Amino acid sequence: MKKLIIAVVQNEDADTVVDALLEDEFRATRLASTGGFLRRGNTTLMVGAQDDQVDRVLDLIRSNARNQNAPADAAEQQPAAATVFVLDLEEYQRL
Repeated sequence: MKKLIIAVVQNEDADTVVDALLEDEFRATRLASTGGFLRRGNTTLMVGAQDDQVDRVLDLIRSNARNQNAPADAAEQQPAAATVFVLDLEEYQRL
């Protein structure tokens, strides 16, 4: 089955994440978005992938999205660098 991966990343990380996805031959659609506790600008990425590609996409996002607001004290809980949703997709076409 095909999957739709929706990742909300900080604007500062969007170029790095998209570049990593493209380098690994994944295409991403970028949407400007706003939300979260601090109401900061975010970028929402939509990526179509096969079941067996989902882990690779998640690894690319995980390794390229940095937490800009991470506390200096590692003992404090850090907010997420990205929020990701993985949805089943009936059909995926590039026209």
